[in-house]
Amino acid sequence: MQENRIEIPKKSKFIIEFVIYLLFALGPLTGNVILVLFGVLSTEFSVSISAVQIAIPAFMFPFAITQLFSGAISDIKGRFQVILFGLIIFGIGMTIAAISFSLTMYIIANILGGIGFGFVNPVLIALLTDISFGPNIPKKMGYLGAVANLGVGFGPILAGQLVNVGWSYLYLTFILITVFGFVILLILRKIPLKSDQKATMRLFFKQVSEEIRRKVVILMILSAFLIAQTYLAILTWTSRAFTGEISESLAGIVVGSAGITGAIAGVIIGNVIKIKGVKAAIITGLISLYLSILVLLVVEDVTNIELLLFTTIGLILTGAAGGIFIPSMMYYSQTLSKERRGALAGLVTAGQFTGIAFVPIIFDWFFENGGIQMVYFVVLIISFLLVLVIITLYYVARSVDYSKLKV
Repeated sequence: MQENRIEIPKKSKFIIEFVIYLLFALGPLTGNVILVLFGVLSTEFSVSISAVQIAIPAFMFPFAITQLFSGAISDIKGRFQVILFGLIIFGIGMTIAAISFSLTMYIIANILGGIGFGFVNPVLIALLTDISFGPNIPKKMGYLGAVANLGVGFGPILAGQLVNVGWSYLYLTFILITVFGFVILLILRKIPLKSDQKATMRLFFKQVSEEIRRKVVILMILSAFLIAQTYLAILTWTSRAFTGEISESLAGIVVGSAGITGAIAGVIIGNVIKIKGVKAAIITGLISLYLSILVLLVVEDVTNIELLLFTTIGLILTGAAGGIFIPSMMYYSQTLSKERRGALAGLVTAGQFTGIAFVPIIFDWFFENGGIQMVYFVVLIISFLLVLVIITLYYVARSVDYSKLKV
């Protein structure tokens, strides 16, 4: 299929891609530092660890809900405008987080951060597709998945190392990255893209309603939700199990290893999808996920220092699964509808982060009553549903008539 692309100067394209990757890592980096800060913030705000966990859904629910429409708005009003608007709100949230002196203030900061980055995250996916040549899209989605997982991994590592200096310095770092990205995109915002900036909001509602009724899109969203309920549930609750049992710096390194592996897997799987197709990626991701669950169930006590190597291996396999699944879902979001890439990017990421938001809520009872092993067992059960849904997605997506999709 021939694709109408707008040529962008190589230097400008390189700068835009760099900022896209940097900002795309910022979301999971921000959302995952909390995994190592449970104990520190509990002491800082004089609340229980369970109370601090509220910060996760406080960020993730607004993040997910905003993405339901932010990508579609960027299809109508333009990518740069939506991203810049989101960065302003996100920056305000990070500023409040940095000066927080109570859990309530910190929760408000996370809500604003979630809303703000909800306007950024899916639009970055669509923007990268806009400036990429069609056959390179799988590879680009792999790179995006890689930097997202790098953020997942580097967040706990960074938090673990800075926690003794001062947790607020983490948020000062996020503010600096936000300001840098905002300034660069503000300068480059005049570059023309394929989004129709003359369209009306009526078209926005029409596009979202049409896409969300498609069976293949529903399956894509549900797959993204279940992926979060498996691989990210493992990372979140393993971090929770480490709290008070293993030092923050060591816990950060162990959990961070999953993100680093996920980043490597993301780079590799993008090329695998391009050469072998998405089926190979799905099979590899499922194998990695089941191996990780098996290892963690066999270990039993993941906080045992003597068994920490095996726990790390289990988390590395978990990270690999995430590094494979995320680019695969982003690939679908950018190929199922050529003219509505922003809308689909928003829908798939909304599904993913809704899943993340529910992780503390769904698994809390199991953790409190059966420990981390019960959590892994529940993840195993959810993974069976994931297999059914993601395989159905693959076969339904194969039947899409791409000749009827507008470019």
